[in-house]
Amino acid sequence: MTVHQIVAYNFRRAREEEGWTQSQTSDYLEPFLGYRLNQAGVSAIEKTFDSERRRNIDVAEVVAFSRCFRKPIGWFFLPPPGTGADRVEPATDDRYELRAADLTTLVVGGPTGWESFLDRITDLLKTDPDEVWTAMQAAFAGIKRTTWEKQIDLRRRALQHETMARFAGPEDEVITGMAALLVELVKMTPVGMLKLRGTDPEEALRLLAEGDRAVQPLIDKHRRDEEAGLPSQGTFAELTEIDLLEALGLPDPEE
Repeated sequence: MTVHQIVAYNFRRAREEEGWTQSQTSDYLEPFLGYRLNQAGVSAIEKTFDSERRRNIDVAEVVAFSRCFRKPIGWFFLPPPGTGADRVEPATDDRYELRAADLTTLVVGGPTGWESFLDRITDLLKTDPDEVWTAMQAAFAGIKRTTWEKQIDLRRRALQHETMARFAGPEDEVITGMAALLVELVKMTPVGMLKLRGTDPEEALRLLAEGDRAVQPLIDKHRRDEEAGLPSQGTFAELTEIDLLEALGLPDPEE
């Protein structure tokens, strides 16, 4: 089995999950590919999986598939059911054997690879903070709209930044850090926070309070800049102080 066959299988699976015909898929792919892949071209990709007529699929096409079908790039490299033990070509000898199931390790990343991934994200948050935070917002369920929701979102993002930096440190156990990081980030998505507020309001308040603590120095800095007549810039320039209980819609225990 080749990697091209695996991607071809997942391409067809993605199309069928969307309920698109091959002709519709051709239309939807065009803006992401930059050219029109006709129905025969879509069919050629899919036939790569289980026929003798195989087509090589390049990296730019996989990125286009990811965008069109709204799937992670790694999703297209997951092995088809029942093929986990199959060898993936090319394999010069047993020392370099790759089973189809091993691709899941490459998709997720082993301990060293995951640590490097976190290091890269941490670096990008420093060099391209606005763009990377926007991308992360898209990955973790979108952007809030109301005033309260916007302030909650900014605090959540600040806490994400702090959590990411903490777990990216070399002193951490990478696997434990990875699991804890994912749990915390899911909680801090707009959907996760809304669910948490309903099931565990104390935990929601704790997370928001942590985020509030993380952004307080930024709020103070923006206030000083404003008093000095300096424009506030950066990802968190719109931060303002809020009442945490009111923002979460929780009752004040003292009332």
